[in-house]
Amino acid sequence: MANFFSRLSYSFGNEDWLTEQKALQIQPSDCVLCVTASGDRPLNLLTQELKEIVAVDANPLQNALFDLKRAALSKLTFPNYQAFLGVKPTQDRLQTYAQICQDLDPMTRAFWEILPKKIERGVLYEGAVEKLLRTASFFIRTFRGKKIEYLFSMNNIKEQRRYIEKNWNTYLWKKVFHILLHPFVTRNFIKDPGLYEYVDPSIHVGNQLYESIYQYLQKNLAKESVLLSLILTGKVDPGHFPPYLTEEGVEKIKKQIDKASFHTDDLVSYVAKAKKNSFDCFSVSDVASYMCKEQFDVMIEGIYRCAKPGARFCIRQFLSNHQIPHYLAAHFQRNDLLEKELQGEDRCFVYSFITGIIKK
Repeated sequence: MANFFSRLSYSFGNEDWLTEQKALQIQPSDCVLCVTASGDRPLNLLTQELKEIVAVDANPLQNALFDLKRAALSKLTFPNYQAFLGVKPTQDRLQTYAQICQDLDPMTRAFWEILPKKIERGVLYEGAVEKLLRTASFFIRTFRGKKIEYLFSMNNIKEQRRYIEKNWNTYLWKKVFHILLHPFVTRNFIKDPGLYEYVDPSIHVGNQLYESIYQYLQKNLAKESVLLSLILTGKVDPGHFPPYLTEEGVEKIKKQIDKASFHTDDLVSYVAKAKKNSFDCFSVSDVASYMCKEQFDVMIEGIYRCAKPGARFCIRQFLSNHQIPHYLAAHFQRNDLLEKELQGEDRCFVYSFITGIIKK
């Protein structure tokens, strides 16, 4: 797991920003704590008016990516910003970097100066997970290319359902998931501990992901999911970009970008020492999937400690099944109906949710 937290693991966030907004209901006076990851989450949350947002990540490279995206968004014109990140082709990313590097944190600048190739290629798809998905999608498309192309061209749910039943769900396709997500493969090749370290024993990873995709495609168009796009095509269609990559979203974020800060620390340690009663919202992604039950309980204790009365929380779980510790359950007032709604609506489709209000 140590290697996972010392590489650039994620560069394109695959979580659904719409369900996150619905869960947190951020208000103009709110102080928000979130996990940095690819930097997409704090940037997307900045489309909502707030007082302050603090991004925390144990991996300094993830914070360096957020700082780079933040500086580029702040200083560049929208076309140049997109081109610099890797949305559009360009030959002068290193020259553009020279224009914005003085606005970076000194530690961030030190990281990027030893990783110029990532900047030169465009950082948007340079994470280890994005590279792996691009490779996997290439092999999948070698025997399913026309089917994938047709699936992503669809604009009608009823037609998509018929296509899924008649042409998509095959025995071979199911076996692909069993093979690619076998514990031996996930541990030794994918190397994302969220896929093997703390998986609930009742969950078969291949079956779970296959069924999640099937259920998603019954209600949503394939091309609307960032995660499904990365898995099957290796990239995301600009028509379905998250807010921080759209012109409208960038204009909103620019007005609040100075309200964002980041800290390199693991979330458990950060909330344990943060000032009491300091945050109104907690957007902690799926960190639970990378924790044992004991660590999860300590994190929940820390969140309770630094939460203001009535604070909202959104915790995603991928393959883990942690629950709020019994001694704090009365203070974490979960919204069961909202949790089911979020799970049904989420375009990332693999997560379950723990969300609600903290009572003090």
